[in-house]
Amino acid sequence: MAKSAMKQGIWRRRIGAPFAAVLVAAVLAVVVFSGQFAKGPNDLERTVSSKLEGEDTEQIRLEDGQSPNKEAAIEEQKPSQAAAIDQDDNTLNPGLKQASGDERSAGGSDSLGKESPPQSQEGDGGTAESGAEPYIKCTAQSDIKICDLSNPRFDICELCGDARTIGQSSTVVYVPQNRASNGEEWIIRAQSRKHLPWIKKVTIKSVNSSEPEPICTSKHHIPAIVFALGGLTANVWHDFSDVLVPLFLTARQFNRDVQLIITNNQPWFIKKYSAIFSRLTRHEIIDFDSDGQIRCYPHVIVGLRSHRDLGIDPSSSPQNYTMVDFRLFVREAYGLPAAEVDIPYKADKDDPDKKPRIMLIDRGKSRRFVNVAHVVQGLDWFGFEVVKADPKIDSNLDEFVRLVDSCDAIMGVHGAGLTNMVFLRSGGVVVHIVPYGIKFMADGFYGAPARDMGLRHVEYSISPEESTLLEKYGWNHTVINDPETIRKGGWEKVAEFYMSKQDIVLNMTRFGPSLLNAIEFIM
Repeated sequence: MAKSAMKQGIWRRRIGAPFAAVLVAAVLAVVVFSGQFAKGPNDLERTVSSKLEGEDTEQIRLEDGQSPNKEAAIEEQKPSQAAAIDQDDNTLNPGLKQASGDERSAGGSDSLGKESPPQSQEGDGGTAESGAEPYIKCTAQSDIKICDLSNPRFDICELCGDARTIGQSSTVVYVPQNRASNGEEWIIRAQSRKHLPWIKKVTIKSVNSSEPEPICTSKHHIPAIVFALGGLTANVWHDFSDVLVPLFLTARQFNRDVQLIITNNQPWFIKKYSAIFSRLTRHEIIDFDSDGQIRCYPHVIVGLRSHRDLGIDPSSSPQNYTMVDFRLFVREAYGLPAAEVDIPYKADKDDPDKKPRIMLIDRGKSRRFVNVAHVVQGLDWFGFEVVKADPKIDSNLDEFVRLVDSCDAIMGVHGAGLTNMVFLRSGGVVVHIVPYGIKFMADGFYGAPARDMGLRHVEYSISPEESTLLEKYGWNHTVINDPETIRKGGWEKVAEFYMSKQDIVLNMTRFGPSLLNAIEFIM
């Protein structure tokens, strides 16, 4: 049945090819008899072409205040241990290079990367990208608080008017037009997970009437964003969910005319995602901790906005950004085909023998396919061309994103590697294998984000017989016969048993209907 469905698709192509040829001949005949050859060749081509063309989901929540994002506690913490994308030995993007010690300015600033020449001391402003609105300075309002600490995920401070960054003390000073007798001070963790104790803090201070204001050593005419790296990064899911999506939400509005100032710098992160950083700013990236300047800006944001795990709520974004916007932005950053280009299987209509292409993410440690050779054989039987992703080999991100783009679907066991779906084309399919015992949180991690990105999501939950836990513990153990009790024991128990100790023996017969769903989406 599965082979029949795939062969029908291929035969449709074989039959369709001569039919298209007949149609073209008919159109040409009409053209001849209607005097269309009097027109130029371009007009004729347009005539023939036109004739042929005529023919949310909410984030799942755990009990007892637990959240799916805690998967990070046991996910791979080094870039070389996560999925293929999660490597840090990529070549530098030419538009965003790391500055060596002798490239730093004499004033003591530490530039992480640059796309254009360093700005002058008296301003680095310029016009925004072609077609983009020029930056309009924000207006200081006396009745609005500088810092908002009310969001459960992140803290954010926005300084409009006269803001001055002092890297040596990790401080951003606000000089209000009308100074009050008492200044204010806030200390925030400048990333999207405010409750992680190891995220570096930044002090935001409003000077009072009796305090001297710090003297500017470098004046800028563009806005700036101060934020922290570190946290749970080095896991690709957290790279995107905790930093890159929040940074897109916060910085994209400035059309690259913004300066990024980073505390707790991670050079590998800037290097790895240099293409994305180059699309967010055309200015130098400043290492805040090493910066000896007192920089003055008309607008500074401290912290990163975040709506939910690997997600965007358009109603909470003044610009109405969506995850589709983010995915297309990332594809643009890596020079991938435009949004209107179809998935590869549909885009290449000239090859009647073409098979749909699926990338198989093979995890290196826990939750791996024990019978991976059998899985590959089964995918081939169902009519797929299989591209197997190896985390140790597919380490160059610029090359890897093009490999993902060449696929119609991506398949893997619940884990960071599925984050690579961000590089799929619109309408691509995510085949999500859910290990035993964690179905309650699977959709929140990858299902909802996939749908929000404009992708198709096929979820398959394995049976106890497909889990190596059954052999370890037997049918009478609570791990097998009562996963809900394990879940009630807290995230640590869920992570211990279902995330760290479990591998998968995929039953391709039982899995078959899910693959047919994926094929139907592709066809």
